[in-house]
Amino acid sequence: MVCSRCHEGFEEREKLVNAGGQVWHQQCFVCAQCFRPFTKDAIFYEFEGRKYCEHDFHVLFAPCCVKCSEFIIGRVIKAMNANWCPNCFKCELCQDILTDKGFFKNAGRALCQPCNEKEKAAAIGKYICFKCKAIIDEGAPLKF
Repeated sequence: MVCSRCHEGFEEREKLVNAGGQVWHQQCFVCAQCFRPFTKDAIFYEFEGRKYCEHDFHVLFAPCCVKCSEFIIGRVIKAMNANWCPNCFKCELCQDILTDKGFFKNAGRALCQPCNEKEKAAAIGKYICFKCKAIIDEGAPLKF
């Protein structure tokens, strides 16, 4: 058995690090970017077979949310030529979360369907039906 990093053997009573079915000398179990050793309970991320500390993984590989400027770990919403956290992707008028609902791009803004309909109606000087959210045309009969 040899170390996964330096490919050298182990001493008889040497403590080993075992992670993901591979073994390392304690001093060889380090971040692939900054070369700092991982502590006993450290979180590390693996990408293309290399292990990274949380900080370096974020800097190198995690997208950044355009709204909150935080690194996004997990689900990334890609919309309007940007990356968003699921909780940051909101309608710019009512602040309703748009994740999993769909959105409308209106004048460079992400809008929910009701806000988009209101904006469209306001732009052409029309009213919107409170129930169905459709634009009310002049002369059209109203149903109650």
